[in-house]
Amino acid sequence: MVNPYEGCSGAWVRGNLHGHCSESSGCASVPLFAGIEKHEKAGARFLALTDHDTVTDLSAARARWPDITFLEGFEWSSSQNILFIGEKVPPLYELSLSEALREASGLLTVICHPHPYRGRDYWTIPMILALDPPPVAIEVYNSHYSRPLRTNPGPNPLYTDTWDAVLTQGLRVWSFANDDSHDPHDFGHTATFANVKDRSAASLMAALKAGRFYGSTGLRLEEVSVSGDVIHVRVDSDANGRFVGPGGRILGVAQGREFSLRGSDEDYIRFEAEGSRGRIFLQPFFR
Repeated sequence: MVNPYEGCSGAWVRGNLHGHCSESSGCASVPLFAGIEKHEKAGARFLALTDHDTVTDLSAARARWPDITFLEGFEWSSSQNILFIGEKVPPLYELSLSEALREASGLLTVICHPHPYRGRDYWTIPMILALDPPPVAIEVYNSHYSRPLRTNPGPNPLYTDTWDAVLTQGLRVWSFANDDSHDPHDFGHTATFANVKDRSAASLMAALKAGRFYGSTGLRLEEVSVSGDVIHVRVDSDANGRFVGPGGRILGVAQGREFSLRGSDEDYIRFEAEGSRGRIFLQPFFR
């Protein structure tokens, strides 16, 4: 199995890659600087602002928060939503989605909240598989949809079923967990932890494109290794852990802090866990 975390010798840093500000997105109620302060208080050391169909100017934010690594980005919103994130992001929202994806070489392209309400598919599997070029990643957890919404019953923050479906079809995509911050109560619930060589935007983008990161709602990774076909994971608190393979099939289940599985001929194996401290979603180990 190929271990995306092999050689992770840098520092693990927390961040968020999906968020909005009231100056640029009409759906958001928190101003840019107030939102950054909330993210910083939650422990974020890197951020992307992904306002709808606009690249928010972060020059003043960079000057005010030199210890935070900022990436540019936007959420393409003319139909189904997809994030475009990078060190420098051109106004690709002016193009059709197919044109924007073709022009997005070097950027992170992330499918947003595939079915944010139960019983409603925002992105179907055929729609995702039809994207050319394919996305780099998919949101596996979006905590903005973990709370009841007044106008939409049945909010759904979890999209592992969509992730497994596209992985099973051979699409090799990473996954992100995001706050998707709009309102005051959206901040600090969910995070991406990336292993970076230094605090530069280039180092952060390299880690994110290579899969050297994981999603978390509180549970932290302490160790991950692959020896031959054996995958070993250790987390920082007792949890119910499971290894998942093609078709969403459960390959192994255990309780505790340490988990191991010997793979066989699976095209991919991924690990997730849930405990009193929250959830964790690791990237797939591909054959």
